[in-house]
Amino acid sequence: MRNYEIMFIVNPTIPEEEIDKINAQIEGIVTTGGGKIEKIEKMGKRRLSYEIDRHREGYYVLFVIVANGDIIKECERRLRVMDPIIKYITVRTDEEARRLEKIRNYRQKRAARRDRGATAAPAQSIEEAMQ
Repeated sequence: MRNYEIMFIVNPTIPEEEIDKINAQIEGIVTTGGGKIEKIEKMGKRRLSYEIDRHREGYYVLFVIVANGDIIKECERRLRVMDPIIKYITVRTDEEARRLEKIRNYRQKRAARRDRGATAAPAQSIEEAMQ
């Protein structure tokens, strides 16, 4: 199982109930496939950076899930055929988390080495070194 973020933009003229139905449908796909939903974030209506299908605004929704590739393929297939969906994107986030964890561990080890070096050999003052 891998971590993914699925973000999609819904037509802004669609009522809130339709957006909830779309969210429930995606949630059902993930849970029936054995995946787990970490978070569903409705980001609200926002202005698009460029016009898509004659729309200047869209309703953004973010899903953070743990799933396998088959579940993601099915979610993308469903999002592709839904008329209210303007755009969608799926991003695998576990590689980024692994990279950040490596950086964090490296920094901790480096700081520990630096701290051990400072306590093992106390610094001499300039006068002591001159004598």
